[in-house]
Amino acid sequence: MSHRIPLLALGIFFAIMVAAAPPATATTTKPPLTPAQRIARIHSRLDHLEHRETILRSKGKTQRLAKVEARIAILQRRLAKLQARVSQ
Repeated sequence: MSHRIPLLALGIFFAIMVAAAPPATATTTKPPLTPAQRIARIHSRLDHLEHRETILRSKGKTQRLAKVEARIAILQRRLAKLQARVSQ
C-alpha cells in the first residue's frame, strides 16, 4: 500500500499542472491586413530593396544584385496586382 502514495501524489500534481496550464491551441488571432496596409508594407520593402540595390551596384556584387533585382520585380508585380484590385 505504501508504494501507491507517491504515485497518487504524482497523479494529483500532474492533474493540477494540466488544469493550470493554458491550452496549447489557444493563439491570439490578429485581424487581416487591409489592402492599404499591404500596399504600405510592399512600398516599404521596395524602398529597402532599392537602397540595397544601389549599395550592391556600388560594390560590384553582381550575383547578389541579380537576386535583389528579381525580388524587386516580384514585389512590383504584386503591388500592381493589388493596386488594380483596390481601384476596382
